[in-house]
Order: sequence, then structure tokens, then C-alpha cells
Amino acid sequence: MSRPAAVVAWVLAALAVAFLDTDPVAQGIVVAGAWLLLVRRRVEGRRLRPLAIGLVVLCIITVALNGLLSHTGATVVAVFPSWLPLAGGSVTAEAFASGGSIALGLLAAISVTAALSVVIEPTDLVDALPGVLHHAGAALGAALNLVPATAQSVLAVRDAQRLRGWRPRGVRAVVDLVVPVLLGAIDRSVQLAESMEARAFGTGRRTSSLGGARSLGLVAVPAAGLVAVALAALARASGVTAWYPYPVPSVPSGAPLALLPAVVIALSGAMLPPEAEDVPGAAPAARVVEAP
Repeated sequence: MSRPAAVVAWVLAALAVAFLDTDPVAQGIVVAGAWLLLVRRRVEGRRLRPLAIGLVVLCIITVALNGLLSHTGATVVAVFPSWLPLAGGSVTAEAFASGGSIALGLLAAISVTAALSVVIEPTDLVDALPGVLHHAGAALGAALNLVPATAQSVLAVRDAQRLRGWRPRGVRAVVDLVVPVLLGAIDRSVQLAESMEARAFGTGRRTSSLGGARSLGLVAVPAAGLVAVALAALARASGVTAWYPYPVPSVPSGAPLALLPAVVIALSGAMLPPEAEDVPGAAPAARVVEAP
């Protein structure tokens, strides 16, 4: 199995565990394992700070909105006037606990999925797909590359504008930043289409060489992911993973069966070998992709 395929298998298994196991402690372990993978195996040049800041802001907004707009629960911490739209009524601790659970689930899902664009290159992800999915994979690779490319464009345009004496003030500042970024995105898409046309994309057989040698870690990662999903399904069926914030927040069970799938996922992510790892005597894998 190639390294991109191993990363995809790990992402799918981690998402399954995060959705099956609603225990907050288990979801926290999945988040920790995902960020350990992102920090240790990120592609050179990929920045994690914007992702971390965005996730923190998303979690704060999720907790605040659910806490202020959901008026269910027994532990009242504040009462807003009824004439306030949406927020009027009692504010409960259970609503904030529920918002925290939702935010933790979002944090786990986004952190795990981020590995597809942080740990591997989009082009490598396309090469790892079967031939019948080549066109869909090309679209997916372009979409995954859109976020970091747009972020780099925003920084470049901002720095260029500041060198010309530009200072951000009001709505006009947003227009001065957004318009060049949008024009740059359109220009990049046209260049991509012309490059694909020049290489006769989709007209016949396409050869590709998947660099990187086989290693034990590349086999162990998806195998451990399957074990983790099976354990999570068993734990879900037994009811030890359920956690409810209503009518009053319950203490997470902390049962070994509830935490074991998340631990396996975190450890399997740590087993993923670095991109440049070579196995003595092993040759890079090469294959021919059949274009549909």
C-alpha cells in the first residue's frame, strides 16, 4: 500500500471512530492523535497555525451559540429578557455542555480530515486512486489545493498592497484584498485547465510513478484502523460510548472499551512513516492508471 492510500485509510477510520464514539474523552484522544500526525508528518511548507486559529474560533462560536440559543436543561445560570430574539429565556449549563460536545465532534472531524491536505500532496492523493476514479480524484486534488493556495494568495496580496502604502480601513479594505485574490484564483484555474489540456488529460492511458518504498508502517496503519472501527462499533453496540448532556450532564464512562478505539487510532497515526523513508532493497512502486 502506498503512503497516500495509508493516510486515506487512516482518515476514514478516524472519522468512523469519532462519529461512533461520542464519549468526550475518546474524542479528545482522536483530536490529540490527529494533531500529533499533523505536526510530525506535515508536508514542508504547510502551516498549521491558521488551521489551529480557525478551529479555536469555530469551537468558541459553536459553544456560545448553542449555550445562548438552546434553552433546555435544569441548571439555570442566567435569564435573559423574553423580548430578546432567540436568546430570550433561561441560559443553562447543559446547553453549554451540549455545545462543547458538538464543538469537540467538529474539532475531531476537521482535524482528522486536514491530514488529506497537510500530510500528503493532492497530486499524490490522485495517483493513489483507482483508474475509474481518476477524473473525480483530479477534481478532489484541485479542491484540496484550493485552501492553501488561496491562503498564500491572500498573504501575498496583503503584503504587496502594504508596500504600496495600503492600510486596511473599512469595507473598502476588504474589496482591495478580495478582488486581486479572486482574479488570481481565476487565472490559476485557467492555467490549470491549459496544463491539463496540453498533457492530453483524459484522452488515454496515463502512467504515474508512486514514489516511496513499502514499509511495515504503511501496512500497519490501515490494519490498525480496521481494528479501531470494529472496536468502536462493538463499544457503540454495548452502550458504553454514549454521553448525554441532558437533563444534567453525565460523567463520561471512561470504560476501557470506550477509550480503546481512540487510543488505537492515535497510535496508528503515530506509526505512519515519514514521506522520505526508504526501506533497504525496496524499489519505488510504479503503476499504470487507466483513464476512464
